[in-house]
Amino acid sequence: MATKRTPEEVWKAIVKGAEDDEIDRVLAMSDQEVDAELRAHGGDPEKIRREGAALAAKLGADADRLAWQFEAAEALAREQARLAARPKKYDAVPRAELEMLLAAARTSPRFAQPVAVMFRNRKTEEASDDELRALLEEIDDLADGNE
Repeated sequence: MATKRTPEEVWKAIVKGAEDDEIDRVLAMSDQEVDAELRAHGGDPEKIRREGAALAAKLGADADRLAWQFEAAEALAREQARLAARPKKYDAVPRAELEMLLAAARTSPRFAQPVAVMFRNRKTEEASDDELRALLEEIDDLADGNE
């Protein structure tokens, strides 16, 4: 059974349909028809074409320059998914023990820097139990060689 749409959902669907129809109408036009319609509405087709080409070139250059950010975001998402799939080891561990384990990690030459980075703007006491657990899971992941 279909759920009843709210008035806002109905309005958004109507607007979306009208936008889709207008896109289809323009895509079906020849270049000459597009130029004529632009002129009829006070536009300069040649100027619009030049500005569009310049914008496309700029966006292309930006995309090339910033491609590493997309790759980094994808790699981060993969790592977060991999880490989330690991069996959770600290779910039942009380806070006092979490803090003790974290203090031990802070004294380890291998983990002191990552722990310091995690808490550079706050104190351990300000972190939730879940945040402490997540940090210990990450430390375990590093210890397992998944850097």
